[in-house]
Amino acid sequence: MSSGKYKQSGDWGTLVRRIKKRKRTRGIDWRTIIRRIKTGKCTPIISYQVSGNHFSKQDQVVETWANELDYPLADNHNLIRVAQYASVNNRDNLATKEDYLEFLKNRLVDKARDENLYDEMFLDTLEDEVYDLTFSEVAGRLGYPRYDNESDNPLRILAELPMPIYLTTNYATYLEDSLRQAGKEPRTEICFWHDNLDDEDFVSVFKEDPDYHPSVENPIVFHLHGLDAIPSSLVLTEDDYLDFLIKVAEDPDVIPRRVSQALADSSLLMLGYQLTGWDFRTIFRGLITSKRSSRRLLSLSIQYELEEEDIVNMADVQDYIKKYFTKANFDIYWGDTKTFMQELWEQWEG
Repeated sequence: MSSGKYKQSGDWGTLVRRIKKRKRTRGIDWRTIIRRIKTGKCTPIISYQVSGNHFSKQDQVVETWANELDYPLADNHNLIRVAQYASVNNRDNLATKEDYLEFLKNRLVDKARDENLYDEMFLDTLEDEVYDLTFSEVAGRLGYPRYDNESDNPLRILAELPMPIYLTTNYATYLEDSLRQAGKEPRTEICFWHDNLDDEDFVSVFKEDPDYHPSVENPIVFHLHGLDAIPSSLVLTEDDYLDFLIKVAEDPDVIPRRVSQALADSSLLMLGYQLTGWDFRTIFRGLITSKRSSRRLLSLSIQYELEEEDIVNMADVQDYIKKYFTKANFDIYWGDTKTFMQELWEQWEG
């Protein structure tokens, strides 16, 4: 890596040369962002949408699950509402989360069958083992997420940057995998957002090792909305999101001190979120704007990708979003996550 002291791993330097140089985006304070990355004062917050390309909109994953549940409402694409419906009809909330994870695993195997990626014997064996594997493990055996070039993988670029703390609302461990590929030793942590989560399910990194300090070589990946290996930790239904907000407001210890400090004292990169999404709203309102001082002197950046089919007047929407985030000292990057991360890498290298 040409900037900073951290060394690139493997053939990464060769791979990133495939990224074409593009015109520098105006309005983004790249100098401040790069400086914050170099000094360990930049913290990414990563949506599940950034995490992989195993499912696309064309796969209609949520709609398929809704059909299996006989979901009676028109918004069968809304995961949180479909999950809420399932939760009401299940004997307990945990069963809904277990059912959803099982559905995702089987759906991924079915996708591999449809794409003729593996022989039937391998897929039959994997299907038999699905109940004993996490979603991340099933995805790993099937080679997901899959990119033609590693430089196209936003998580791989993030992993190469010298960041000690990563936050994500993805249940899977793709980010940890990318960090290991970059030669690092990540630690996984979850948010203990309800009282039924205890040490029998998952031992906190900070309880297991009180002297642990996140570093570039040994970073922490904090799963804000749960981990697939611990179904009870998932924030999935409408009730879950409300309970999460209440818990983080009432109990400051829910967010580990070092993570909370990073939210308050570093520049944030929010990647892959939609303004109307529950995942975004719980983080932005519950963790960012509520914990920062009124001065908010730090320069922040956000990547935001608009859903064009939901927009009547693009100019008015952009103006509204800009005003919304400016109050929290966020710059707006208009574009998709892949393009943003590749431009960030170019700025870092430059």
